[in-house]
Amino acid sequence: MTEENKNIVVIDDSPASLALYERAAATLAVSLTSFQSSEEGHAYLQRQPVDLILLSNLIHGQDGLELLKRIQILETQAATPVIVLSSKDYDQDRHMAQDLGAQEYLVKPVPAATIRELITRYTGAQALSV
Repeated sequence: MTEENKNIVVIDDSPASLALYERAAATLAVSLTSFQSSEEGHAYLQRQPVDLILLSNLIHGQDGLELLKRIQILETQAATPVIVLSSKDYDQDRHMAQDLGAQEYLVKPVPAATIRELITRYTGAQALSV
């Protein structure tokens, strides 16, 4: 019996960051869905339950923490872990993210190995069989 892939949503407007997340997840049994705008990501999350959200703090259209507030009230995401990734290392943002329910707040650049470990920790995703 095989387990279904874990569904992960990435909301980040940086092509380099998106490529990093894809590289980090490539060896895991996950489906990665990426959005480069907060509105597109929010619309998807309104209708699709997911296993993990990787959210940039700075994205076109909206501050990532404002989007986190909107995500937290979605019935489809009530128990979904959120990891905020930011180029800003401000204590105020870190505390606000935690107050809004983020499980982690990491400062970019984040190594692929760290992203892979977080995906595994929060979703239980297994390594792909060779």
